[in-house]
Amino acid sequence: MTRDELLVARTTTWTDEERAALADVVAALRPSPRHLADVLDWLDDIAARDALRPDAVLALPALRKARRGGGSPPDQLKRWKEALRRVRYPRLAAREQGLVAAARALDLGRNVTIAPPAVLEGGVVTFTIRAGSAAELDAILDALGRARIAGELARLFALLD
Repeated sequence: MTRDELLVARTTTWTDEERAALADVVAALRPSPRHLADVLDWLDDIAARDALRPDAVLALPALRKARRGGGSPPDQLKRWKEALRRVRYPRLAAREQGLVAAARALDLGRNVTIAPPAVLEGGVVTFTIRAGSAAELDAILDALGRARIAGELARLFALLD
């Protein structure tokens, strides 16, 4: 199904103003039919959950802010769609933010990157360590050991449950 066919099929109950608000987003971000289907699903879910009309969802400050940034249309779409996902899944977004804050609180330095699992599925956190010497690696491992003993790593993993 093409983007235009998808728009026609999925917005038959929308008002002209609602379709115009969506058309503005589609024209600016140029989503593929697959991305547009995701957007329409999430818009419908948010509208039903929050008792809003689609144009009210599209006017949410988080979504307007996401559209203001620069970048290429694919970058803008990615940023805007992520903002829409956070609106659609607020508890998941809060858990993700909590995990990022817990990782940042470990304060392991710029040579350690902590990556939570995508959309918190799989329960595996990835630690990437970059060290230029054995002494640097020892210092990082010592910091990780202190975080483990203090229970900070356990708190990080508890956020995945």
